[in-house]
Amino acid sequence: MKKLTRILVPVDASEGAERAVDFAVSLAEPTGAVLDILHVSYFDKDTDAEEESWLPEAIAGSVGAMEKEALERARKHVPPSVTAEYHRRTGIPADEILRFAQEEQTGLIVVGCRGLGFMKGLLLGSVSQEIVERAEVSVAVAR
Repeated sequence: MKKLTRILVPVDASEGAERAVDFAVSLAEPTGAVLDILHVSYFDKDTDAEEESWLPEAIAGSVGAMEKEALERARKHVPPSVTAEYHRRTGIPADEILRFAQEEQTGLIVVGCRGLGFMKGLLLGSVSQEIVERAEVSVAVAR
């Protein structure tokens, strides 16, 4: 069996995502694997608000706040003994998560079983199911 060196944990600001981070930490501590904590948003708070001008500034601010909250909540669950890298992407969540996993040669993806829903988190829940179905690496669903 190949040694687990990188664990991808997609996050929104939900309790399900926090459980996924906790589970991933429990796997990373004894193995020394690096955690890749990833937040994906449909909207780019910087370019969509400024360049394309179709995304109202208030929504862009909300997107930025959700991203910050998701990554900060995840960061609070990672002890100093675990190496974690924090990333953000824009696009269709499942597609971006799977693309990231392939690019970074992820050994395992850990997802939560429920996210915040379409309007709030735009990440987990039905996205978890799609990741389980489409991933080329193992996927663990934290409950």
